[in-house]
Amino acid sequence: MKKKIRFKPILITVIILTAYFVVGYYLLDKLLGGMCGNQIIHKVNSPNGKKTAYILLRDCGATTGYSYNLTLFNSDENLPNKSGNTFVSDKSFNVKWINDKKLQVDYQNSSKTYEMDKSVNWTKIEYVGE
Repeated sequence: MKKKIRFKPILITVIILTAYFVVGYYLLDKLLGGMCGNQIIHKVNSPNGKKTAYILLRDCGATTGYSYNLTLFNSDENLPNKSGNTFVSDKSFNVKWINDKKLQVDYQNSSKTYEMDKSVNWTKIEYVGE
């Protein structure tokens, strides 16, 4: 005689575990996600005003160091409380727009860099180490 597998208890268990995971992830994000904060150091609009480059000082509390972040967004977008989407460094840096589609980042060669994207949001990023 074949043993019949009961799928209903397995399905209920999977649904309950998935619900616990989703609720737990949401609660952890709400409780711990706000520990980091961005302070806008400098805001530079592109020549045509359609894009904005933000230099941010990101701090995630006493147990971590701070970092300097470059975030590039369309000017009509809100700045989220997230790490930079273009360049992240342990030392400050400067930016300037070359034209509407090209941004130059002047940074110190001695910096620890954690992210150096070459292109973001249809904008080419040029890095100049000093």
